[in-house]
Amino acid sequence: FPMTNAKQIKQVFGPLAAQYNDLKQIGSHYLWLLPVRHVALRVLIDRSSHKDFCTPRWTMLETFIPGSDLMTSIGHSGYLHRPASSRVVEWIWSDPTMIEDLLSVIATVALPRLRAIDSLPAFWTVYSDGTDIKVPQWPEMRLIFHIALGDLDAARALYETLEPELRENRYPNLPWIQGRRRMVLSVAEPLLASDRAALATILHGWEADNVRGTKLEPYWERTPFPLEAASA
Repeated sequence: FPMTNAKQIKQVFGPLAAQYNDLKQIGSHYLWLLPVRHVALRVLIDRSSHKDFCTPRWTMLETFIPGSDLMTSIGHSGYLHRPASSRVVEWIWSDPTMIEDLLSVIATVALPRLRAIDSLPAFWTVYSDGTDIKVPQWPEMRLIFHIALGDLDAARALYETLEPELRENRYPNLPWIQGRRRMVLSVAEPLLASDRAALATILHGWEADNVRGTKLEPYWERTPFPLEAASA
């Protein structure tokens, strides 16, 4: 049966993109805050199992973790709720007041939250506090974040806990473990040598690989990582 469709979503994203020159709908369900840098900041109107319901969220996704599908991965998100004054609790397309409510909630709740994530350290604060974020705190992800933020001591401490398992390749037939193994081992040598330039080159390369060839590429702005500004 039909679910939330592009025409319905356009009724919400169209007015917002017209009102704010740094917003653009890219893909069918995402409104993006531009430019795209180390964190993709978006509003998502997600489908539900019922054709009349949808699930709006704010979402944040790091762009520099290798292999991320920036066009489809939700990342770190929080649900947007209808105003307390609304007579309806759910987001229901057949409710004539829904679109007005959603435009208001995106403008007053989602966008201020997303705009506050104006740097990688700001995102790390949200990512690491554990509230309202539906993603596991994998140690290899934290390791890459510590590198990006320039905290190489914390990254090396995490690497030491992961190194025995990764070096021994205990799970050769599990693709997701092989992915994390490749990711961590690719930064191991420059991390142990405190080679910030080499680490930055790796992170920039991963980010570029994730963005290039996608609809995001025209809106991507290559920017330095805190790693590059930190003193050795």
